[in-house]
Amino acid sequence: MDMANSRKAEQEPLAASLSIARASRSLAWSIAVKCTTPQDALRVRCLSEPCIVSPVEQLKPEEIALWLAAVSPSPDFIGGSAGALSFEQAASVIDTGEADRLARFLHIEDRISYLAAHAGARLLLGSLVGQPANALRFEPSTHGKPVLIAGPPNIDFSLSHSRGAVSVAAASMPVGVDVEPLRDIADMDSISEIVLAAEERKTLRKAPTAFRSRLFLRYWTLKEAVLKAAALGFAIPPDTVIVDAGPSPAVLSVPATLGSATQWRLIAPAIWQV
Repeated sequence: MDMANSRKAEQEPLAASLSIARASRSLAWSIAVKCTTPQDALRVRCLSEPCIVSPVEQLKPEEIALWLAAVSPSPDFIGGSAGALSFEQAASVIDTGEADRLARFLHIEDRISYLAAHAGARLLLGSLVGQPANALRFEPSTHGKPVLIAGPPNIDFSLSHSRGAVSVAAASMPVGVDVEPLRDIADMDSISEIVLAAEERKTLRKAPTAFRSRLFLRYWTLKEAVLKAAALGFAIPPDTVIVDAGPSPAVLSVPATLGSATQWRLIAPAIWQV
């Protein structure tokens, strides 16, 4: 590739921001927070960009900042997007450790999703704490959740990347976010035995066939968001986190290490049968 083409590739969009309405047509995404704030008092501030240009106003106690984006979007798609993140912008803010992990991914789709999510998290957090995105430093918690070093002690964040989509969330309470592209799940029955509790599998089996993959991904993202917020990941078996994946999602039961189910709040877009 010559220098001109290389420069052009660096400036091409890596990720295009999505509104909640637009994201919900093609993605399953969920947020979990642990707090005492009533469910109806929580507010999601969906960002039109990962704070590349203008700073984010200070988060209120009940607010969750959320960035959703499509990765490697088409030119037509970008035309309807409020903001885009370029390869050049993303590569300029990650550190050497992130760059090393990025290089270890075998597939290009996984590399670019990782880059978009980690750059987006840095840009969002940098705006929140008033520091350059490339100056932020992180350390892993016991179970691997990244924690911001030398940042406000009450700021928590979470990120998620899958092929084709990324999400980042930040809040002044424990927060987890997960995103998955809507798609057919080939091994759903066998995966469900590991991921879902008996009553959840029963609900899934009763769902119309055309709707089951969508419902399974809703269960999956809700549970993973909870485990990310708890900073425990899959150290907790996901089938022990029991959720209502209906129109108003809720945590019904969790292991004692996660506290009381009444402390957990779930946010996810409305789903519809197809």
